Parts: sequence; C-alpha cells; structure tokens
Amino acid sequence: MSLSPASVRAVARKDFRDALRSKTLWILSALFVLFAAGMAYIYTLLQQGTGGELSSLDLVFFLQSPVALLVPLTALLLGYKSIAGEIDSGSVKILLSLPHSRSSVVLGKLLGRTAVLTVPILIGFAVAAVVVVALYATFSPGYYVAFVALTVLFGLAYVSIAVAVSATTKSTSRAAVGIFGVFALFNFLWDVFGWGLHYVVTRLTEGRGVFYPFPNPPNWYFFFQRLSPNGAFSGSMTAMLPGDSQVTEYFPQGDVPFYLQDWFSLLILVAWIVVPLSLCYRRFKAADI
Repeated sequence: MSLSPASVRAVARKDFRDALRSKTLWILSALFVLFAAGMAYIYTLLQQGTGGELSSLDLVFFLQSPVALLVPLTALLLGYKSIAGEIDSGSVKILLSLPHSRSSVVLGKLLGRTAVLTVPILIGFAVAAVVVVALYATFSPGYYVAFVALTVLFGLAYVSIAVAVSATTKSTSRAAVGIFGVFALFNFLWDVFGWGLHYVVTRLTEGRGVFYPFPNPPNWYFFFQRLSPNGAFSGSMTAMLPGDSQVTEYFPQGDVPFYLQDWFSLLILVAWIVVPLSLCYRRFKAADI
C-alpha cells in the first residue's frame, strides 16, 4: 500500500486528539508557558544593575542553552511510545488493518507528535512575547519569530529521531533505553567523543595527542561538532540571527569552507528529520508484527 495523504492526516489527527484527551497537550502548554515567560522575566532580574538595555535578541541567545535541553527531552519523551507503544499494546494490528500503510503510520505519527510539541512551544513563546513587550526596551519581532521557528524545527528533528527509535523496537522499555542513549549522546557525550577523536588523530598523525582546548582545531573537528542536532541548532542560530560565527575567528581571511558556514547547519538539521525516518521505515516495513 502506498503513502496516502488522507491516511497520514488521519493517523496524525488521532495522535493529536489522544494528546488532548490525555491532557498531555495542556500539561506541555503550561510547562512551556512557565519556561518561556519565566525565563524572560528571570533575564530581566539578571540584567538589573548591569546598565545594559534589555532586548529580545539578547534574550533568545540567553535561551539557547535551556532550549537545547528542554526541547530534545520533551520531544524524545513524546515520540518514544509512538509506534513501540502500539506494538506493545497490540493496537498496531488494528491500525494496520485499516486503510493505513506502514509509511502512512510512520509519517502520521511524526506529524501528530510534532503538532503536540509545536502547539505548546508557540503558546509558551507567545506568552513570553507579552512579557518582553511589557518589560524590555527593544523587541525585534522578526528575530524572535525566527528563533521560535528554529526551535520548532529543532523539536521536529528530535521527534523524528524518537519515532525512528520507536519504530525499530518492539517494546516501550527498549525504546525508553534508546531515547535515553540518544539524549545522553547528543547533550553530554558528543563533545567528549570529539575531544577523544581529536586526541587519537593527532596521536597518529603528529606522534602526540593534543588535549582540549585545541590551539588550532582542524576543519573536520568543527564539522563533527555541527553534525549533532544540538550542534546544527547552534550553527543555525548564527545563520538566522545576527552574531559572530563560532568558527569565524579561525578563518581570518574569510575563507570558511561551505560545510562550516552557518547556513549549512540548517541543512544538517533538516537531515536529522529526513534520514532517521527513512532508515526506521525500512526496518518497520520489514518487521514481523
């Protein structure tokens, strides 16, 4: 059975309605309102006495690190049961007995879970915008909207990873282990692996291992940093918002390779949406359920 847009919409709609009935959507909306609006207010307190002018652009860069933790965690928790939960309960057989192909189920689950994440993000940052307009000296709506859009795209990448993990396992317990590993890898271990890889490479090529911080990191090291969803999110921030690139200082002549330019990070982020889903679909399509 081929991919059907109507079937995809039906699966996504059911997922979204289930989130409404289970109060998941309302809980997440409250969480993001508290997070975004709360952080907007906390930033005003942190800036008191500094003499600096409060601006929404400074706020979004202040929010980058907290968002890089909260959004992946929320997206992974939303997505890990998406297909594994259906297999665990046996309801996947009922779902597939309806006019839904496996590709429609995978894509529908992705869109449904993404909608459940996107709505709270939009509500939370809309409330935060009210705080910004009321308390900040400068509000740049274009940059603020760009940051929110990038946050949604970042969340979509992690939902895709979670659905991929869910589709390649046959139990929610295994899926839970998988998303825990994904979260730990991209949020805590990726840089450590990069440092270790740099040490090994310099040990083999120069006869001595170079420890972090590196005096003159090679291009491949910067690219490795950008390859994770979090690294791509960071690079995309600089691409969409005014600010100095993390790698510009290492290329004083301006000859930055295209794969290290900030716009390329957006392509990497999109790849984290497409590639995991494509790989998981092959596994799910061949699975005996």
